[in-house]
Amino acid sequence: MSAYVAAQQVRADLGIGHKLRKPVSQTVDANGHPVVVSYFGDDVWDLWPYITHENRAAAQKVINWRIVLNDGSRLTDPQHQALLESCKDFILSLRLEPIEGRVRPSMTSLVHRVNDMIPLLRWMTDQGIASFENLRGRTLDYVPFARQRTRGTRRLSCVTIALRLAIPQAIYLQRGKLADALQVHPWPDESPGALSGAKYGLLHSGPKIGLIPENIVTQLARAALDDVLNRAVRLLADRCAVEAASQAMALQREHPVHASMARTRTARRLGYGGYEHLLGDLTRLRTACCVVIGLFSGIRNSEMMSLGEDCLRTGKSRDQSVDLIWIHGTLYKTGKRPMRWLVPQVVGTAIKVLRELTQPLRDRLCQEFLASELAREIGEPLSATQSRRHAMVRGQLDKLFLSGGSGGESAVHVLTNGTVNAQLKEYCGHHGILGDDGIVYGLHSHQFRRTYAHFVARSELGDLFMLRDHFGHASIDMSLLYADGGADNYEADLEMLEWIAQEKNARQAQIVSTVIESDEPLGNPIDWLDGWRRQVRTSPNKEELVREFSDSISLTGTGHSWCVGNARGAGCGGLCVLEADLCVDCKYGVITQEHRPVWQGIRDQQSEALAMDDLGASGQARARKILLKAQTVLQRLDGGESR
Repeated sequence: MSAYVAAQQVRADLGIGHKLRKPVSQTVDANGHPVVVSYFGDDVWDLWPYITHENRAAAQKVINWRIVLNDGSRLTDPQHQALLESCKDFILSLRLEPIEGRVRPSMTSLVHRVNDMIPLLRWMTDQGIASFENLRGRTLDYVPFARQRTRGTRRLSCVTIALRLAIPQAIYLQRGKLADALQVHPWPDESPGALSGAKYGLLHSGPKIGLIPENIVTQLARAALDDVLNRAVRLLADRCAVEAASQAMALQREHPVHASMARTRTARRLGYGGYEHLLGDLTRLRTACCVVIGLFSGIRNSEMMSLGEDCLRTGKSRDQSVDLIWIHGTLYKTGKRPMRWLVPQVVGTAIKVLRELTQPLRDRLCQEFLASELAREIGEPLSATQSRRHAMVRGQLDKLFLSGGSGGESAVHVLTNGTVNAQLKEYCGHHGILGDDGIVYGLHSHQFRRTYAHFVARSELGDLFMLRDHFGHASIDMSLLYADGGADNYEADLEMLEWIAQEKNARQAQIVSTVIESDEPLGNPIDWLDGWRRQVRTSPNKEELVREFSDSISLTGTGHSWCVGNARGAGCGGLCVLEADLCVDCKYGVITQEHRPVWQGIRDQQSEALAMDDLGASGQARARKILLKAQTVLQRLDGGESR
C-alpha cells in the first residue's frame, strides 16, 4: 500500500469530517503564523499562495468545484458528493504523488487539469455513471463526446481533445493511489493523441507560437517607438499639469466634483477632448512600453509583469569595450527564481518612462500597505480576503505594469495577461494596424518572444529591414555575452538561444536555396557556387541536395554580402564587415540581388565624397577605388562583366 493510500485510510478511519477540514492551501501571515486559505471540503480551492505569477487574474488561481453539469445541477450538489470527493482525491494525488515517471505538476497545471476534466464529468452524469471505477468498458464511448465543442466556441484543436482524453488515462495510472479509480486501461493499444485525430499522435510541443508578420512589426514598432521616445515627455508633463490643477481646486473647494471639473478643463486646454482622452493616451503609452520591451527583449508576459522600478542594471563586456544594459525580473517557467536579460538601450528608455508613468499607482499601493500594517500592529485581525490582498500588495509595491481604480475589484494591481492582450489589440486599432484580412490585427503578448528570436537571427545574418539597428544591437550584445562565458544557465535564456539558432538555420537554408536554384547573376565570381548550381540542375532529388549544401556551410551576414569564410576562419577574418570592397573579388563572399540597394548606396556615397573639395589626394584615391568596386558589383548584378 502506498503512503498516499495509507494516509487516505487514516483519514477515512478518523471520519469524513476530519478529511473535509484538511488544508489544501495555506500561507503565513505578517506575524509568521500559518493561515489556512482553503480546506479539502471547500467548494472553491484558492491556490494563490502557490501560483505567484503577477500577470494571473484571481480567477486563474482557483479551482472552482461548483461545475455546472448538463442537467443543470452542480458537482457540489448532494447527489454528486461521492463523485466530487473522487475528483478532489484525483487532483490532489497528481500533486502529492505524481504519475510514475512524470514530473510533479505545478498548481497552475492542476487548475488546467480540472478544466480538462469537466467534459468527462458532464458525460458521466449524462450516462448515469457515478464513479470512476464504473467507467470500465465505457471509455471509448466518451471519445466522440470529448471531440465536441461547446456552443459558440471555435472548433477544437487536436491538442485540446487529447488533453481531455488524457484524464481517464491518468485516473487509470493513479489507480493504486485512489479509493475510486478506473482499474483497466481506457483504450488499450491507443493513445489520447491518436484518438484526438492528430496525424502524428499527441503533439507534445503544443500549439506553435505565432510570429508577427514583418509588415505588422514595422508599423507596430514605429508607433511604439514614437510614443516612448517622442510623445512620452509631453504626455507625462500634461498629466502633471492636470493633477496640479485638480489639487489646487480641491484645496479651494471641498466637493470632489470641482476637482474633476478642473481636470477636464485643464485637459481640454492642453488639446485633449477631456480628461478621459488624456487617460486613454496614457494607457496607450503604457502599452507602447509593453510593445517596446516585448519586441526588443523577447521576455515572456509573466516575466515582463514581474519587472520592478529598480530592474535596470548597467555593466560592460569582459573586455570593457561595450556598455551592456540588463533588466532584472522573475522567471516562472522552470520554477520561480530571479533572472536577468540583456537588452538594448531602447528597452531601458521604456523602463524609465514606465517608472514615471506608474509612480502614482505605486504610491497608492504603499499607502494601502502602510494602512494594513498599522491595523495589524494595533491588533485588528485580517480576514482571509484581507490577508490575500495584503500579501498581493506587499509583493507588488515596486512593480512597473500597474493598473487600477479606487478600490474593490479595481484596486491597484499588476496587469493580467488578458488585460495586456486586450490593450495590445486596442493599440493596433488606434494606430490602424490591420491584418491581411483588413481587420484590426489581433496582437497577443506571447507573439513577441518568437518574433524577437526571428529578427535577432536575421540581424545576425545582416538582413536589411527597418529595425536592423535596434535588433543588431541586441544581437551584438548577446554574442559578446555568451561568447566570452558571461552567462551560465541561470543568466542565459537557453530557450531563446535555441529559437534564434533555429530561425538562423531556417533563414540560411532559405538563402542557400534561393541562390543555388536561381540563375540570377551574382555580384562576385564564385566557382564553387557555380559548381553547386550545375549539380542541383542535374540532381534527381534537388531538395535533398540543396539541404546538404546548406548544412555544409555557415553564413555570416555583413549587410552587403553573405560570408562563408568567417565561420571557417578563412578569408579576411571578418574585416569585410567594415571594408565592403574586400568582398568584391573574394571567393568566400556571396553578393546577391538582395544586396543591390547597399551597393547602390556605396556607389552614391563615394560619388558624393569625390565631389568634396577637401578630401585630399589619398582620400580621393580610396574613394575612386571603392566607387569602381561598387560599379563592378552593380554591373555584374545586371548580368554584365563577371570577371
